[in-house]
Amino acid sequence: MTLHSKPAFSTVVRRALTLLVSLAASTAAHAQGTVDLSGVTTAMSTVEKSCLLGASIAVVIGIVVGVFQFMGRNISAGFISIAGGLFAGIVIGFAPQWVGSLTGQSLSMVIAHATKVMA
Repeated sequence: MTLHSKPAFSTVVRRALTLLVSLAASTAAHAQGTVDLSGVTTAMSTVEKSCLLGASIAVVIGIVVGVFQFMGRNISAGFISIAGGLFAGIVIGFAPQWVGSLTGQSLSMVIAHATKVMA
């Protein structure tokens, strides 16, 4: 008995049919028409604004916690809370520009591309 025996005819036919079906499905997938993504882009813009609003609220909460730390005589924790809130605000404010400078695209272009890829 040899180490590599010849595959049975049914195995060859089954593999060939699998290949043909996958090629046919691939061809049919490329033949689809375009998809209107204007609604998805609008929805993603709404999600982006909601995330910015939530992050802004988190910054305000961090600053308020720092003020309460100052009032409670915990000066070092107050400075850390205020610095963390301000740093988070800087990151949130400059994030779209950083994305633009690194990729050469605006944030709305990145979101539009992501919706096209996911659709």
